[in-house]
Amino acid sequence: MMLCVQLVPLFQDLSLDEQAKLEALLTHHHFHKGETVLAPNQPAPLIILEKGEVKVMQYLENGAERLQKVLKSGDYIGENWLFGQENESIFLEASKDSELCFMRAADFKQLLIQLPSLSYQLLKYTVEHANELIVRDSYLSLSRTEDRLYSYLSDLALAEGSDTITLPLALKDLAAYLGTTPETISRMFAKLIKKEQVKKLDASRYQLL
Repeated sequence: MMLCVQLVPLFQDLSLDEQAKLEALLTHHHFHKGETVLAPNQPAPLIILEKGEVKVMQYLENGAERLQKVLKSGDYIGENWLFGQENESIFLEASKDSELCFMRAADFKQLLIQLPSLSYQLLKYTVEHANELIVRDSYLSLSRTEDRLYSYLSDLALAEGSDTITLPLALKDLAAYLGTTPETISRMFAKLIKKEQVKKLDASRYQLL
């Protein structure tokens, strides 16, 4: 049986004994679709998604919600909270029935002392996560929703190494990620298709022309 920690790239370079020690520090939790996994101002552990799907949302100052990302199996969140940063605006919601693993901040800090190589890996993936937020903010800096959508699709094609792409997000989640509504995203897709910049292949697959 695969350990929860073996799903996470952050821990995959550790020995089996080290992974087993990590696993012993985890608590396992089941959340039904629609349940809140973590709310702002709650004690924030390191959270690993073992199975399912979890939305990471942010409360904005105006009371609106913005999708930051969608966690898939093997993704984790919480590295910033481990070093004293307060979670004042982030909440997690299960978008499917999900299995998650939690690790207390104190336990993880102790592991970083015992396993120096883990500290390096954590730094590397923390930088990657920060870059994901920079990319998201770059989309939101574009005033036209059409430009946000096309930039997102172009980056997706670049990441996949193909002009044929599969949307990793449902339409309503993509709309939230790009700071707009599902109706507007649908109109922008139709506009790009009409301008022959994009071709729709099926419900979630598109080709950039």
